[in-house]
Amino acid sequence: MNIPTNKAIKWLALLAVICLAFVCYAMGNASGAIALVILGFVLEGAFWLFGSRLFNRKKSSQEESSPS
Repeated sequence: MNIPTNKAIKWLALLAVICLAFVCYAMGNASGAIALVILGFVLEGAFWLFGSRLFNRKKSSQEESSPS
């Protein structure tokens, strides 16, 4: 696969994780299930960790590709 496709897949996965977190929050609040709220917290944490890694890689790859 080429690089734009890989980045698109990563962004879609990131979007799916945050959407799942919101769904877990909503379902947990509506039903009172603490397990769903906790799962929402875990998914949101994964979103922030994965997102920060994606942004850091983007910056480092731009620095490496710039001509000297």
